[in-house]
Amino acid sequence: MAKLSDIARLLGCAIPGDAQNMEILGIAAADAAGDGSVTFLSDARYADAVASCKAAAVIVRKGTRIPGKINLEVDDPYAGYAKVALLFEDTTPLYDGPVHPSAVIDPSAHIDPSVYVGPLSVIGGHCVVGENTVIGARCVIEKNTKIGARCRIDSGAIIRRDTVIGNQVIIQSGAVIGSEGFGNALENGRFIRIPCFGAVVIEDDVEIGALTTVDRGNFKPTIIRKGARIDNLVQIAHNVEIGENSAIAAQAGISGSTTVGRGVLIGGQAGFVGHIRIGDGAFVGAKAGVSKDVKPGQKITGYPARDLMHMRRIEAAQQSLPEMRKELKRVREEIEDLKNIEKNRR
Repeated sequence: MAKLSDIARLLGCAIPGDAQNMEILGIAAADAAGDGSVTFLSDARYADAVASCKAAAVIVRKGTRIPGKINLEVDDPYAGYAKVALLFEDTTPLYDGPVHPSAVIDPSAHIDPSVYVGPLSVIGGHCVVGENTVIGARCVIEKNTKIGARCRIDSGAIIRRDTVIGNQVIIQSGAVIGSEGFGNALENGRFIRIPCFGAVVIEDDVEIGALTTVDRGNFKPTIIRKGARIDNLVQIAHNVEIGENSAIAAQAGISGSTTVGRGVLIGGQAGFVGHIRIGDGAFVGAKAGVSKDVKPGQKITGYPARDLMHMRRIEAAQQSLPEMRKELKRVREEIEDLKNIEKNRR
């Protein structure tokens, strides 16, 4: 529960004086909003649905007015929705704590008294876990790992030795951080495994999705920079660097020693060869196959990946291929007829 005045202050917008103390019970989509709810309008197509819903207040773009509602006007309603949603997120620990009796914590580990550790989790020697971090059930945190404050390590996550995690990081269930990289030498038809001596460094405010894997570096660390967002089922190989505030959608795979710049957006199932550089602000479309450097701000898609608009023109032309084939056949037949007429004249 929150007062509408607190929500308005968070969003930096004004509300009528008589609404200052209105209690808001939660945020909801228009079709599910109740009397004590706030909703949002980010697409004008849904204005009628928002206007007819029961929500007391609605987050709208500046200059938009929904009759009969308290309008919370912001620059970006979707971003406003995200900020307000965080107010109503249930962040209470899922298990009795602070440390469940079945958890195993090495005596040399330093765990802040405010940390919650769920059942059957294991924390290895010389680990450090900062204040108000919540560790779920059946997590494994290997020796010499450092985890900052206000982190959330969901049940079933595995964080391998020597990993360094900053503050306010979320690692979802089943993620493996610091796994061995895919390094092998081939001699006489047999593979020789190459051990990894590096680690993984995750900076502040990073979110890593369920079942994602981040391999440790060979000698220097694999690095996930501040504010990055990594979806579920993503593979990040050894010595990769992901830049600040970049986002990677599900099932993407990034090969070793590739550098992804700041603010890069990568679509689902995109694949990258190793040892390339993706420039700041680039966009990589879903299922793209990226085999060479991408310039800052460049937009690419396709397999192999090429300029976005060039690929869009190719795709548009492909839609016309059946008709073009018919037309080509007709033209060929006309040419043959003309050849036969000319031949008969001779």
